[in-house]
Amino acid sequence: MADQGPVGRKTTVREAMRRLAGPSPCLVRPDDDVMALVEQAVRFPEVETFAVVDDDGKLLGIIPLRLLLDELFLSVVPEEFLLTMRDLADIEEFARIARAKRARDLMQPPASVRADDTIGRAFALLHERGLLGIPVVDEEGRVRGYLDSLQLIALWLGAAPSPQQERE
Repeated sequence: MADQGPVGRKTTVREAMRRLAGPSPCLVRPDDDVMALVEQAVRFPEVETFAVVDDDGKLLGIIPLRLLLDELFLSVVPEEFLLTMRDLADIEEFARIARAKRARDLMQPPASVRADDTIGRAFALLHERGLLGIPVVDEEGRVRGYLDSLQLIALWLGAAPSPQQERE
């Protein structure tokens, strides 16, 4: 990777995605039911954050995989789920998840980066929102890619193979 230059917080998302062979984004629609989300989770096991999009592919919101897992856990062992609640925010989250039938019910406000953003900004947003991955959108807000936190860390540490090394 030395021939590609150093990676720093000012490296763009575009450059990071060029260097990394990351997962494709997992796109869902607001009206998709919870079982359709589970099927998507199985199809895209490396994606930690679903992108909820409209018919034009524009980002409407996100669903962290942990919310889907919470919904499934709640339906299997609700008493265990209830024991983990510590404050009012947990109870509010429980009520929202318990009523979830569609993607829109689990959807959080959008979080995304653009190709010209820096990976420093991507790391900050991932940390701020408690995410492990984030959609990459174009100027019109259409989802064009996905940035995974573990791949970013590997890139940052120089552990990610270059496209040339992957071919060898």
